[in-house]
Parts: sequence; structure tokens; C-alpha cells
Amino acid sequence: MKHKNLFKYLVSSEKDLLWGLIVDNVGHAEIPPNYEVYPPKVGHPVDYDFNSQNGRILDNYQLVYISKGSGTYFKSKDESLSISAGDMLIIPPYKWHSYFPDKKNGWEEYWIGMRGPHLDARFKNGFFSAERLVYNVGLQEEIISLYNQAIELALLEQSTYQQLLAGIGNLILGMALYYDNNQHFANDTMIKYIDQARVIMRENYLTNMSPQEVAQQINMGYSWFRKKFKEYTNVSPAHFMLELKLNKAKGLLLNTPLSVKEISYAIGYEDAAYFTALFKKYTGFTPLAYREQFSSNEMQKS
Repeated sequence: MKHKNLFKYLVSSEKDLLWGLIVDNVGHAEIPPNYEVYPPKVGHPVDYDFNSQNGRILDNYQLVYISKGSGTYFKSKDESLSISAGDMLIIPPYKWHSYFPDKKNGWEEYWIGMRGPHLDARFKNGFFSAERLVYNVGLQEEIISLYNQAIELALLEQSTYQQLLAGIGNLILGMALYYDNNQHFANDTMIKYIDQARVIMRENYLTNMSPQEVAQQINMGYSWFRKKFKEYTNVSPAHFMLELKLNKAKGLLLNTPLSVKEISYAIGYEDAAYFTALFKKYTGFTPLAYREQFSSNEMQKS
């Protein structure tokens, strides 16, 4: 259901913040061509009101999605960017900003305002940046649907609605990153080779096939393959194969009575001591300690 020109500013508790993410506001507006004033003055708290010349600073993250029309975003009073349908602004707290739709076209906008340590960590860890605030998400009906679901929840304000709203906001944020990143790779012919390589890895990770041999199977030099693979997946081919092995080992430790030596051999390591050291390096546990900590009582008895 589409909620036209509706918005809600919300109250949260200290307990809500313990969830790691809370939603302060959510809304939708259609700004028609030849509008008289932007933003509309009715119903918005003073903190959120602004004009295009003065801009504003907020104490939360704003995810503003433009689903129709076009306009201008100001990073500073002297620096501006054109924005259009399919763009999302992801603006961190205490960042001066201003934006408005073109007078000729107007625009349709959705927004959600959030804060919390989970969001702080995503900026701190480099998933998002205060230097890059416009993301090319594209026109995604599922994102519009999520905004409308969030508005519906906010209007009802039922018990524990903040936790569900936080989940929707988190999903919108994840989708923005996903669609923006894959827009950059849309015309990259390497992607089909990386997909092919991942299939080969999943089919052969329990053997002693090396990443170099994977590159050979897709007729590519290893250095170039490794570079492009890491750009696309954020891990090297060797680490991708290692994670597959370790995940298999975890499953065997938790769900079978096999010994560490048997598991080591099953995932392609003949030296159980080497496997144990590797497992501890990446999990923080020896294989036996991992089994003792996380397997069921029935498995420990067996």
C-alpha cells in the first residue's frame, strides 16, 4: 500500500536503543512540478525543517530515496550534485546538507531516519562514508515496498514496533549498498568468470585444488583473477576456499563423532596439527574446544 504524503516522528526508549538501531522518523512525500515551497511546512518538527539556502544538521542518519523526478543535493553551500530517480542519499549525523527537487519536475521521496551503534559501526568500518552520500540504487519496487511497510508500522506504533522498524531500516540500508555496488559491476565481463570460478571452488574445495588451478580452468592469469575476485567478493580466492573448508569442518565437529584427525583428512589436510592450528587461528577455538563449546549434549556423550 502506498502512503501518500504521510510521515511520523517517533519516540523510543532506552531499551529500544539496546537493540542497536532505532528509527526516529519515516515518511513519504510527492512534490509536484511548480511547487511553491520545499519542504512542505505542515507537521514537521523545527529540527527537521530547513530551506535550501540554510540547509540543516541532524543528529541521526537519514536515508532519502528519490523514486521519481530529479533535483539537487548540496554537500556544502558551494558544492552541489544532481540527483534523480533511483538515487538514495545516505547522510550521517552532524553532516550539513541541503537538497530540493527541480521546480520543473518535482519529485517523489521516501525517507527514514535512524541512529544507533550498529549504524555507527558500518560507517566506522568503511561500508559507507561521510564523503560519499549519493548511492545509485536504481528504481527498486522492493525498496519502495519496505518504506511503505515502515510507514504503516510507524503509524500504528504497536508494542515492540521499534525492533521491526529497525529490521526494515537495516534491510533498506543493505539493499542500497547491494544495488549500488552491483551497478558498478553491471558491465564488467569478469563477473561471469568469477561466478564460474566460485562454482568450481564449491565443487572442489575438499580436494587439493589450488586457486591457481581454478584460474587455469577459466583460462585466466592468476594475478588478474585474484585482483578481480577480491574486488568483487572482498576476499581472495584462497580465503574463499579456506572458509568453505572451515565451515565444513565446523559442521562435522558439531554433527558427527568423527575425530579431529578424521575431519582434518576429510577436508583435505593430512596434517591434523596443521589443521588444528589453522582452525584456532580463524575461529579462536581448537577443534575439540569448539565441539565442546557448541555441540549438543548428545553429541558430547557420544
